[in-house]
Amino acid sequence: MIEVRLVPVAAVMWMAVAALIISGSWVLSVGIVGIAIIAACVFKHWGQAVVIAALSVGAVVMAALRISSAKAFEAPQTWVGTAETIKFLDSGDQLISLRVEGYPAPIPVFYSGSDTIEKASLIAVSGRIKPDSFPGVGDLTISTEDIDQLEPATGYSAWVNQVRDGFSQAVEETVGESSRGLIPGMVLGDTRLQGSIEAQTYIDTGLSHLSAVSGSNVAIVVSSVVVLSYFLTAGPRIRVVASLLSLVIFVSLVGFEPSVLRASVTGIVGLLAIINSSRMEPMHGLSLSVICLLFYDSNLAVHYGFLLSCAATAGIVMLQPLLYRAIGPPLAVWKVPDIVVRAFAVSIAADLVTIPIIALMARQISLVAVLANVLVELAVPPITLLGLIAVLASLLPWSVEYPLLKIIEPFTWWIHHVAKWCQQLPNSTLEISAGWAGIAWACVAAVWVVVIIY
Repeated sequence: MIEVRLVPVAAVMWMAVAALIISGSWVLSVGIVGIAIIAACVFKHWGQAVVIAALSVGAVVMAALRISSAKAFEAPQTWVGTAETIKFLDSGDQLISLRVEGYPAPIPVFYSGSDTIEKASLIAVSGRIKPDSFPGVGDLTISTEDIDQLEPATGYSAWVNQVRDGFSQAVEETVGESSRGLIPGMVLGDTRLQGSIEAQTYIDTGLSHLSAVSGSNVAIVVSSVVVLSYFLTAGPRIRVVASLLSLVIFVSLVGFEPSVLRASVTGIVGLLAIINSSRMEPMHGLSLSVICLLFYDSNLAVHYGFLLSCAATAGIVMLQPLLYRAIGPPLAVWKVPDIVVRAFAVSIAADLVTIPIIALMARQISLVAVLANVLVELAVPPITLLGLIAVLASLLPWSVEYPLLKIIEPFTWWIHHVAKWCQQLPNSTLEISAGWAGIAWACVAAVWVVVIIY
């Protein structure tokens, strides 16, 4: 029996906060929480009713306070804040996430100027304020051609920028064109060297997650440190401290974005599970991560990326064992290695639950995602681990990172060419209507319920 005590709490919290942000009304959120409490009482789960009421109401109140603070904020003529994240768009513009003191959410700034804005620098923005078409705690965006960089990044942020820039330069000088965009993306989530055509190739083949930091990256880093500490005969406490330290260093280099925070919390919960696995199961850890992150950032309730990450994790936990038992015996007859069978099961489980969400988001799905992910499965861990070692090596006065990057290059070359080959297959992507996507998602949700109960 899988531990699911926190699943209803996390689900109700998520739905209630999302309902408040999307509708802007308390009525729907209160109705969702009320129905959940009544259902728990009907089945005489009194403790569940109390926990649902306390945490869901707390999360909704937190989101309401943030929304109220955003509406009450007086818009200045010039917005002064910190450039948290910077993304280059296909149009050539820069999308900057601006953090302004006193405003409860980052403000999207579309900058069409020619200057390159430094991450974590203090900037002044003057431009046209528009309502944000995407629901969230904040309700505005800024379009501008004029940004003044008041102060460069300082302290630790400046050092992180220097590390990322130095590593990016080393990649450009060392590896071929097919690997330049992938290595910084897979290691540090830095996609500045990745062109729009290359990025679309990974999207079409279901490999776009490789250019973003996810729970799998955190799992590779943390588990590698745990294994290394074990072989060095370190005690359990030292192993945990070393893992947490590696996690902190990894996250600080990548950046404190919502997806990174989610992956980090999942990694910490995974450490707790390693310490006492009998009390912390994967679904329990995932639910705890959702609860903590919704309190930290209400906007995650309406982020597709957060939904995709949680759905993929839950799908792997719930469906992978069933799929492995189903496809294992037939493939064993053909002498398929067990590690390949498990990779197939993981990829199919993740795709089954994420395809409907991707269809709702992009109105298309990839029919080659499972094949592409299985083909590149074994190439991902070496890139992540050797890449992080190369990042640390780039801090040394000697050019130690160059041979490491040469070792990584065949793995990234393989991923790039697998993506190109899969994209060229007939009917690699399929256009889909929103109605069919909704039906598919309902079917997947029904499968989840059946698996949880039985």
